[in-house]
Amino acid sequence: MDAKQLFRFYQSKYYLTNWLNEDGGLAQNEGKVKWSYCGVGDDFKNEIVSQAINNTFTDDEVYLCISSNKSSLVSKSIAVQELGNILHKKEIGIMDKSFTKIMHFTQYGVFQSGIIREFPKSRPKPAGKPLKVSFHANIVDKSTKIVSNVMGNRFDNLKMELNNDYGGSMEHLWIDLTLVESEKSWPFRFQKRVDNPTSYTEFYSYNVGHYSVRPDFEKLRGLSSEDSICSYVFRLLYESTQILVDKQKKLDGFNAAKFRIDFLSACEKLGYYTHQTI
Repeated sequence: MDAKQLFRFYQSKYYLTNWLNEDGGLAQNEGKVKWSYCGVGDDFKNEIVSQAINNTFTDDEVYLCISSNKSSLVSKSIAVQELGNILHKKEIGIMDKSFTKIMHFTQYGVFQSGIIREFPKSRPKPAGKPLKVSFHANIVDKSTKIVSNVMGNRFDNLKMELNNDYGGSMEHLWIDLTLVESEKSWPFRFQKRVDNPTSYTEFYSYNVGHYSVRPDFEKLRGLSSEDSICSYVFRLLYESTQILVDKQKKLDGFNAAKFRIDFLSACEKLGYYTHQTI
């Protein structure tokens, strides 16, 4: 790679990095990332930087990424020298030759270390991996906010009960409850890779089934108690899971019948549908 290609490559890997915490493990949020002080200019801590680079990289040479016209494979000693000369002007990155480890230095004289992750565009579902179900009711208006508030903890309890292996290719099932009357629902879709903004370490979710459910808003507005709201919403969600039966072939044999039985059992365990026929 020439300097321009290498610098662009570094930038792409920077955004696929899991940064390390104080214990050398993966930081689970930005506030847990370990930042170390190295100084800039006359305050640059040569020995601290040299030791950190030697501890991070086992190769004698590393990729030093400064700009699109100044990035190359250099010795560790040259990397330290360049950092001391330039760091007050620019942010600088370093990668090992296998492109698995990374260090990032800011022009304010602090640095972080991390592990470069590879996220393929697709992957098969790991054998035996339980389905991870999520229910969402986040987009509301004044008349339906109470529904979201009532269902929040109950959704959490329900998804825990459905954390089982149902076979097939689906790893995640996301069901959105549409609580704005002007919004339309969308049909079931299965995606091999989806951005995952809720995780600091896992940038993508794989093999995701996703659809939304639209309630009868007139009926919803007529429900006054929490129990009646929960019963209606759970019944609505259960009925919507018929789509999983219809899509079983597309999902490589996902056991939708077992999922629906477990859904009913979970609702009964939570105190709903025990006296109702769905």
